[in-house]
Parts: sequence; structure tokens; C-alpha cells
Amino acid sequence: MKALASFVMRGPSQSAMATTALTMLSLIFPLIGIVGSACVGLVFLRQGASAGIKTLLLSTLAIALLMVVIVSNPLPAVGVLLVLWMPIAMLGMALRNTKSLALTTQLAIGFGLLVVLIQYMVLSEPALFWQEYLQPLGKRFVDSGLLDQSQGDQLVAQLSVVMCGAVSVVYMLQLTASLYLARWWQARLYNPGGFSKEFHQLRVHWMVGAVGALALSLLLMPAGNVPALLNCVGAVFLGVLFLQGLAVAHGVFKGMKSAQLWLVLVYIMLIMFMPQMVMVLTSIGLMDVWINFRARFKQRG
Repeated sequence: MKALASFVMRGPSQSAMATTALTMLSLIFPLIGIVGSACVGLVFLRQGASAGIKTLLLSTLAIALLMVVIVSNPLPAVGVLLVLWMPIAMLGMALRNTKSLALTTQLAIGFGLLVVLIQYMVLSEPALFWQEYLQPLGKRFVDSGLLDQSQGDQLVAQLSVVMCGAVSVVYMLQLTASLYLARWWQARLYNPGGFSKEFHQLRVHWMVGAVGALALSLLLMPAGNVPALLNCVGAVFLGVLFLQGLAVAHGVFKGMKSAQLWLVLVYIMLIMFMPQMVMVLTSIGLMDVWINFRARFKQRG
């Protein structure tokens, strides 16, 4: 990873080459797109807007040429620029200027809310669209005998309600993952240990916590009693509180013996019991807005 970051820092040609190659690979392995966007973020973080814009122009041109060869249409390159690279460029510049990881993370909420808005503008009723889109999934469960018809319909109905918020949260978390990776690269090259200090101290504003608390309370209400739009908006704020929960785990375990072992255990549990662990970490992040667990553990230490 450090070698890749060093290569990106050599100049606009190298950064564009890495960004283009990794973004094209993400067509096969989607998670690699996070690394490709992080290359853009690193350039904006370290070298500023001038070098960053050169990287964006070269990368967009390269993607356009490749798309002409593959699908005879250069327009997907514009979509990549607008959806993947411009947001991380804006967040990178915000972090460069404010030097606040917490503030920049909260700014990422705006991109999550933008995805919610676009879904409502384009689809009018996102839940109906997702219900129709997920019907084949429900049919597969029924055909395989895992569910009967009523259970399959109920599953599709439940998923369709949360899909709008889920898509928005995943997009926002993808952006923040690219931003954090870019910041980590920058720290590895020029300020060893800097990212750890920033991430361990990540705390959002109490207003974000208040909205998150409202969103959690809405989740406890019976399905159908809460407007779908509120669920979508609330999910985005809960996504940021999940990140704060992760920061709390890193910050608290830092001073303990076998800290790395505890963190590995947290991530293994997050993978194996994702829904439950996401709720646990989100709840910890929400409580930390007012309790500040890391400060309390530091005082005891």
C-alpha cells in the first residue's frame, strides 16, 4: 500500500494511471473502487486542487478511451467522474483546508442525503421500485423451498422499505473509506501515526447524535408507521455514528494489552454477525456523543 501511495505521489501521470487501472479493475472486484478513489483523494490532500484537477482530467480521458474500446460509448467516464471521483476530491479538499477528520466525515452526510434525494426525484416512490426489483429474489427463496409464498412476499416488502437508506449509507461509507485510506496513506508517507490520532479522536457534533437518536427510536416503531423518507434520512446519520463507534473501539483498545487482538476480534464479529455488530457499534457511537468513552478510559488509565 505504501508503495502504491508513493507511486501516486510521483506526478499527475502516475496518479492518473493508478486511478484508471484500479477503477477499471473495480468492474470485476467492486471493492477495489475504494482504492482507486483513494488515489484521487491522496492527490487532493497532499498536492492541492491544481494537481488534483490534472489527475481527474487525465483519468477521465483514459476511462473515456477505454469505454470507447469496450462499449463504444465514452459517457460512462462522466458517470465515474461525477459519482466516484468528484465527491472524494471535494472531501479531500475539505480535509486539507479544515484539518478536521470529524468535520469532513460529517460533510460526507451531505452526499448520502443527495443519494436519497436523487432516488426520490428519479424513482418518485423508491420503495415501490425496490419491491419490483427484488421480486426475483423473493421468487428464488420460494422456489428453493426456503420460504413459502407469504414469507417471500413479506421479505421483499421489508427489504424494499430499507433499500433506499441502505444504498445511500453504503455510498457514503464508500466515500469515507476512500477518504480514510487516502489520509492513512498521507500519514504513512509524511506523518507516521497521524491518522491513528485523528481517527481515535473522531467525534461528531451533538446535533448529528440527536438526529441519530431520533432515527434509532423510529426503528423501534412498528413498520409502516414511519414515513419512508425519514427512514432513509435517519439511516445516513446512523452510518456516521457507526464510524464513530469504530473510532471508540480503536481509541479504547489502544491503551490495552493485546490491543490488536481485540480489534481483530471486533472486525471478525463485524463480518460474522454484521447486523447485530453494526447496531452495537452504532449505539456505542451514539452514546459516545454525550458520554465520551475515550476520555473516561484515558482518565482511568
